[in-house]
Amino acid sequence: MKVYRSETRLLVRRFRFHQISFPTCTSYLDAALARFIPRFMPGEIDELRAVMLANNEAVMKEAERRRMDNPIEE
Repeated sequence: MKVYRSETRLLVRRFRFHQISFPTCTSYLDAALARFIPRFMPGEIDELRAVMLANNEAVMKEAERRRMDNPIEE
């Protein structure tokens, strides 16, 4: 779980600092989850869910902030 948490934090940080795009970030987060799921123990599911939700919230907040900073004119 430690490795998954640290890897996904790095991905979220890279997204926040505009080093990777939103689609790339979500793809990398999905890939990290797919790589680590076989290693998780049944007792770690709640912790995994908490980490996934925190990552999702951070990425979505940053995406929304960017959208508000650069609204597309209709």
